[in-house]
Amino acid sequence: MRVGTRIRCYPQAEFSTDLPIWRLAAPPTGDLCRMDIRHDVNRFGGLAATHELLRAGWTSHQLTRLVNSGLVIRVRQGWYTVPETAEALQQSVRVGGRLACISAARAYGLWVPGTRKVHVIVEPHVSRLRSATDKTVRLSSLRSPGVVVHWRNECTAHDRFTSSVRECLRQMCVCQQPEVVVAAVDSALRRGFITRPEWLCEISTLPGRLPHLLEPVEALSESIIESFTRYRLWRLGLEPRVQVKIRGVGRVDLLIGTRLVIELDGWEFHSSFEQFEEDRRRGAVLSLLGYRVLRFSYRQIMYQWSEVRAAIEASIARGDHLG
Repeated sequence: MRVGTRIRCYPQAEFSTDLPIWRLAAPPTGDLCRMDIRHDVNRFGGLAATHELLRAGWTSHQLTRLVNSGLVIRVRQGWYTVPETAEALQQSVRVGGRLACISAARAYGLWVPGTRKVHVIVEPHVSRLRSATDKTVRLSSLRSPGVVVHWRNECTAHDRFTSSVRECLRQMCVCQQPEVVVAAVDSALRRGFITRPEWLCEISTLPGRLPHLLEPVEALSESIIESFTRYRLWRLGLEPRVQVKIRGVGRVDLLIGTRLVIELDGWEFHSSFEQFEEDRRRGAVLSLLGYRVLRFSYRQIMYQWSEVRAAIEASIARGDHLG
């Protein structure tokens, strides 16, 4: 065998002097075949077209056997991916486009609330869109498809599965509530996907009041509930400062005026006795220093905002925020 010879699983045993590859009669279920097909799919970005795999040396018969064995998934006619590909990504391809808007933002790890619908962007000329869960069912035949279709009207950078970060943020601007967009942008700023000047340029051409509503983004925010709270207080005419450092305490989530501290507890935090005790220590020190502390949970911020707002407004009315 020549140096650099590549081994794959093929249905017939043969040796070609032009292509130094052994083609074995064994069915494509071994580790070697598993690695080979995954390598070829992954080098096309995790989503490979039939013609690309054929050019790589596979045959239609082999691809069918690989699908039947579960080593690859024919996610849509003419397109293949590997089983570990995230379900949302598979759904976008099955529909006939790429993951978009809030669904793409979630795939990138940005701060967005959960959604039951998958957002997909498709090219203007695309037809015969399919169900997100069944490639044999046309999307137009479903009464509740669970899919939001965005139609592409410009050429932008993307990969085979998803819109780019900046594109999905632009899509969110006209599809989602401003506070949802701001939270996503906060996390994008924090992770270095975009800069504040770039964001202001992106929203400068949006219609109406959208540029104003989407301007107050903050890279210092550390969670989605922090972003939501800050933005909602901004809409009330308040200007809370984010991640303010107080001697003897460390950083607090939000500070209104000079004395009103708002601490926010995400659902994933405070699961240990040590963290619980530390929160109480911080609260005691803040009180000793003359601060008034209001503490709210994820559920309160996301689902009981009217009560949170009333508590903050009552505290401000009493002058708790003043030195």
